[in-house]
Amino acid sequence: MLQSRRQFIRTTGTVALMATTGLDARSASAKDDQSPYTIGLSQYSLRALIRDKSLDPLDYPAFTLDNFGINHIDLWEGGLNGKQGDLQYLEQLRGRSEKVGTEIFLLMTGALDANPSKREQSLKTILPSIERAQVLGAEFLRVFLKAPGKDAAAGVAPCVEALKPLADAAEKKGVMIAIEPGASELSSKGAFLSNVMRELKHENCRLMPDFGKQKNNVYDGTEAMMPYTVTISAKMHSFDEDGNQPHFDYERLMKIIAAAKYRGIISIEWEGNNLQPIEGVKASKKLLEKSIAVLSQ
Repeated sequence: MLQSRRQFIRTTGTVALMATTGLDARSASAKDDQSPYTIGLSQYSLRALIRDKSLDPLDYPAFTLDNFGINHIDLWEGGLNGKQGDLQYLEQLRGRSEKVGTEIFLLMTGALDANPSKREQSLKTILPSIERAQVLGAEFLRVFLKAPGKDAAAGVAPCVEALKPLADAAEKKGVMIAIEPGASELSSKGAFLSNVMRELKHENCRLMPDFGKQKNNVYDGTEAMMPYTVTISAKMHSFDEDGNQPHFDYERLMKIIAAAKYRGIISIEWEGNNLQPIEGVKASKKLLEKSIAVLSQ
């Protein structure tokens, strides 16, 4: 299983702890200090609070730690009050995060259009986000890939050609591109994205499964993506009376993730409407912790 530099550090610490406590990956609890998985939070989960200005993006790190006990956070360019291009503002946000003891591990940006007639201009719109991620200290830049057409065999080559200069630019800044499913019919399929990575063969471009963005079978798609996965988005939409997601079997998904020997961050992304953002994130965290704990049974 491929790992980033920071993931290697986190994994090393986990392995050392397991060695002293007699735990292995499948018997670890859901607690961050004993589990190979770290629960993170996507800022997009709190978009309603940001939009109604009840939460200032600069306060997001402290807010997340205080309300959810989560210290690994990601940022969404649309949630920065139009200041995503203000590097001083980004430095201030990073300082706020470091001060309270949280880590900004990812920045979410837009889509790269792999259509040969559009990719050059599309690349220009994404490139500034690499520097933004670097200023924030984020390891990953989350990018959608808009693959052209509907023919999977024909779609791989233009995606590889579009992604290579982006990955090259990211490598120079010490940032890794994390491709999320979505943006087009082809790139909503995990197997297709896996084929693109296989052909691209670039250390600075990997995948980020997002359960809610896969149009084919979410379980097969996630399994296909796992060999190239560096971080995971745990999409949540609603809960039944038992606190489970009606859209996804999280216990089944966690078993797929564990079988791939993934080690790293699984970030909550609450997108539902039946709960307010704070309650939605708390319910999401509870389900994720329960699903992780099942691995030890």
